[in-house]
Amino acid sequence: MQAPLYLVVGLGKTGHSIARYLKRRQLPFLMFDTRTQPAGLEAFHAEFPDVDIFLSELPEHYFEQLTAIISSPGVDLDQSSMKKAIAMGLPLYGDIECLAREIKAPVIAITGTNGKSTVTTLVGEMARAAGLSVAVAGNIGTPVLDLLDDNHAYDLWVLELSSFQLDLTQSLKPVAATILNVTPDHLDRHHTFEAYLSAKRKVYNHAKFSIYNRDDTFTLPIDKSQDVGTCSYQNSLLEQISFGLDAPEMGSWGLTIKDNTPYLTYGEIPFLSIHDLRIKGQHNWLNALAACALAHAAGIDLSCLVDVLKQFPGLPHRSQWVRTHLGVEWINDSKGTNIGATMSAISGIGGSMQGKIVLIAGGQGKGADFRQLRDCVEQQVRCVVLMGADADKLDTALADIVPIRRAASLDEAVNLAAKEARKGDVVLLSPACASLDMFRDFNHRGEVFTDVVNAL
Repeated sequence: MQAPLYLVVGLGKTGHSIARYLKRRQLPFLMFDTRTQPAGLEAFHAEFPDVDIFLSELPEHYFEQLTAIISSPGVDLDQSSMKKAIAMGLPLYGDIECLAREIKAPVIAITGTNGKSTVTTLVGEMARAAGLSVAVAGNIGTPVLDLLDDNHAYDLWVLELSSFQLDLTQSLKPVAATILNVTPDHLDRHHTFEAYLSAKRKVYNHAKFSIYNRDDTFTLPIDKSQDVGTCSYQNSLLEQISFGLDAPEMGSWGLTIKDNTPYLTYGEIPFLSIHDLRIKGQHNWLNALAACALAHAAGIDLSCLVDVLKQFPGLPHRSQWVRTHLGVEWINDSKGTNIGATMSAISGIGGSMQGKIVLIAGGQGKGADFRQLRDCVEQQVRCVVLMGADADKLDTALADIVPIRRAASLDEAVNLAAKEARKGDVVLLSPACASLDMFRDFNHRGEVFTDVVNAL
């Protein structure tokens, strides 16, 4: 019998964690990266000096020796070596699949175009408030396989999962799973919206409870033409629970009005005024409801959910308040890297303010159709300040409905926005684009924005 040999693809953080996982198990492996000059090459050499590394293309003779391929989620599966491996029928999976094959503790699985990190963090905090030992991982924080081997027996895993990760996962059996929302994203990878949606819906495979957004039919675990209720999904009986901004049915989550104030509500029980939430905007009300639904489905008491929601300040770069200056609020939503996130931020913030929004947007659009921004921009936005690689495309989509200003840098954009904003307005950095044309990542973009705003 041929000795096992694994191919680890990708020299980023996830690839390093997969390599450590295999080394701990004394399983032989090769390393491959589809890029010619990957950033993690030197770090990998330092940690694994005896492991062979191949770049750009894998030599032909290795394919017949491979047992399986364990890929990082961001790897281009259309690259020639990857296409050859897939065509040969080699098993292909990712780090989440490795985790799923090993753990016995319950899992909460969270995906969606926007809000994943906020909801994942909230659920983790709710679990800790209930006294559980919880691992919060996936597309957030420490790679899952590094947590798997820290000699800690977790009571619960809370996983933020991207469409890329779900494409590489088959065996995960969540106690509760959700798709928070779906808008077009990563079409440069998935090519069609239908393929992107199909990847997202894999989160419901083998789940006990599906938690869906009744305001977004794309989040249903079944085709929207089918009946909603209890249904069979991927050979698993799946119970459906919904959340939304209207009054909920029994067993679901939503909003009701009490004493002229919206309350988060479970069934017929209003349990928390939206004024007691530290996170603001309608999109964050939905995030809070989704987190409650997931945590409650996993057996966490309602009192723990309320305690966390009263204290949770939100995550950096996600509709994060920066300062009030001359009667204008400044909000950092640099994590708004797609049109859905920006639409959510505009609608959520615009629905709870007296003035208008001055929007700072632009960067790498990832093939998005910016015309989808038109309705919310026309309703809520006073002026748009554009920057970055796809500024022209945004200009074309929006120029006939709102004044446009152009900036060569974020510093210039902030100063232009300050001139356009009036007392009672909000200046919102929510680019609807990735950041890599001008910044290291969205964190760097948000930090620069915060620094410039605080210097006004």
